[in-house]
Amino acid sequence: MKNLFALLIFILSYQSLVAQNIYPNSLTTESHLDSNLIKRYKKKIDTNRITIELNRVSGIASFYSVGLDGTLTSTGERYRNNRLTAASNLFELNTLVRVTNLRNGKTVLVRINDHMHPDMLKKGRVIDLSVLAAKKIGIAHNGIGIVKVSVEAIGHSKENPKNE
Repeated sequence: MKNLFALLIFILSYQSLVAQNIYPNSLTTESHLDSNLIKRYKKKIDTNRITIELNRVSGIASFYSVGLDGTLTSTGERYRNNRLTAASNLFELNTLVRVTNLRNGKTVLVRINDHMHPDMLKKGRVIDLSVLAAKKIGIAHNGIGIVKVSVEAIGHSKENPKNE
């Protein structure tokens, strides 16, 4: 019985190591959630549609209006439709996150450089993507679109991810 238990532990440990090798960037231990904003907006968060875990949030993604190109973001830079950026009230500014469209499995890496309007949390929205990022995961369709996503913190950076 001990040998069977040891074998089971070995198999489970091996699977964990394999997963870490496939997704090494996603296993950060440092918290990138913005606890101050989460506390401030706690009553606005639709807990039926938004799930918050350590460095992972699931809910609904939308994307910036094309007409907002050139407006100032919370980091003081100009928003650009063709950059891989996003707005969120749940992650700290300059956090790199991997956004996964739960309908089709497509992912995109973006940098949080802005905050959303707090009322978006009432609608289940967790992230507002740039137009380019939304297109990469298949939600910017004819200028409208929202989709259920998983958003996972990777780390901090003041540089935007490269457009591959």
